[in-house]
Amino acid sequence: MTDQHAVVNGRLVRAYTYVALLGILVPLFFALILAAKLVWPQLWVHTPWLQFGRLRVFHTNGVIYGWLGLSFLAILNYIVPKLTNRPLLSEKLAWWTLGVWVIAVTVGLGAILLGHMQAIEYAEFPWYADILFAVAFLMATVNYLGTIFRSSEKHLYVTSWYLILGFAFTVLNYVMANTIPAYAAPGAAGAAITGLWIHNAVGLFITPIGVGIVYYMLPIMLKKPIYSHLLSLIGFWTLAFFYPLGGAHHYFFSPIPWWVQVLAVPLTVVLFVVVVTVVYNWIKTLEGEWHRVPKNVGLTFLVTGIIAYMVTCTQGPFQAFLSIQKVIHFTDWVVAHAHLALLGTFTFWNIGAMFYIWPKVTGKQLYSTKLAWWTYWLLLIGFYGFYFLPLTGLGLIEGYLWLSGAPFADVILAAKPMWFMRFLGGLLIYTGLLLFAYNLWRSATAGAPVPVEDESQDTLLTPMPA
Repeated sequence: MTDQHAVVNGRLVRAYTYVALLGILVPLFFALILAAKLVWPQLWVHTPWLQFGRLRVFHTNGVIYGWLGLSFLAILNYIVPKLTNRPLLSEKLAWWTLGVWVIAVTVGLGAILLGHMQAIEYAEFPWYADILFAVAFLMATVNYLGTIFRSSEKHLYVTSWYLILGFAFTVLNYVMANTIPAYAAPGAAGAAITGLWIHNAVGLFITPIGVGIVYYMLPIMLKKPIYSHLLSLIGFWTLAFFYPLGGAHHYFFSPIPWWVQVLAVPLTVVLFVVVVTVVYNWIKTLEGEWHRVPKNVGLTFLVTGIIAYMVTCTQGPFQAFLSIQKVIHFTDWVVAHAHLALLGTFTFWNIGAMFYIWPKVTGKQLYSTKLAWWTYWLLLIGFYGFYFLPLTGLGLIEGYLWLSGAPFADVILAAKPMWFMRFLGGLLIYTGLLLFAYNLWRSATAGAPVPVEDESQDTLLTPMPA
């Protein structure tokens, strides 16, 4: 698909993608410094902006807003016009959105390195960056949802449902998170509301948009309809009704009222319905097509992310039980779990989607399939072999050592080998992402022209009966 295509603006998709690649490479570079400091604590010890407290916040905010946020929008610049069979409501607004979003993230991350931040996790940007980001997100919301609502299509495919949920909820949640805890409800009450934002930033911004992308990409890549439209809507409404209510599980064993913490347990466990319906629907869609997965790098990324989604959505309800929390609370288990979601699931999904979309918005074939597979294996081995599994095991070691009353120094000594593996895993992951960025750039500049192809498979997204 070229820039002259009647529906999708390829220049817009490419611009968002290039900025999103910076949004992962820069924060991940700082994460490598962070990982190195766990192994060599004296590294740059006298440089204030390279201390753990600033690096960790820079990394989390950079990945959420600079990478996931912008890569989502890059993909939606392709998906939303295809779903609605019309161009975006305003392509000029989309360009302005990109500009304001980049300014907001740059100002926010710069302020964090200077030590100017607010005490709201995943929303540490100071107030002036918050305003810029809220404006950018509102602009995106108007553009994408306006495109959906102005469409002449008679039926909403489930991807559109998820996008409406993600944008509508996040506009409200982001404003709530950056005002009420900071100015209206300090102390334990504010902490509880902050817990809702931590929970909802993942579950009502990242999750619905990511899941919506998979619901679009999987049928298109397989060239067959989704297994059950009914199941897709059950998963959607379960997420919409129950996910906002379980955020207090981020503050187990804290000063917030005990009944709130106890109530968070069943409200979290019921989310297992999401993984049962959503993943079952995807697996049934893949039925009879598994042989195609290892032949298509984009599909391989997508399916690997689906497996990670199943694991992380099973882990979440499981670790909400208070008996489990007694062991894993504040340990590296939680770090591994968070990265399984944001890296193992959503980053894999976005990379897979970009591999599919890129030839269509550049008119060029992928520069190197071999580099694409190198990206996959470096990310897979680097994350699971050197990051997720070691830190998950370390979390259990830390938890049981703390419960035994062992000296804190013993915990640090036990952690050092695993932290070194974490650093090595980060190097592998970073190398894989560098290859990914290089591959996309070379594809756009030096790839062979894409032969004319029939894109009628997009009609496979028509809602099907259960």
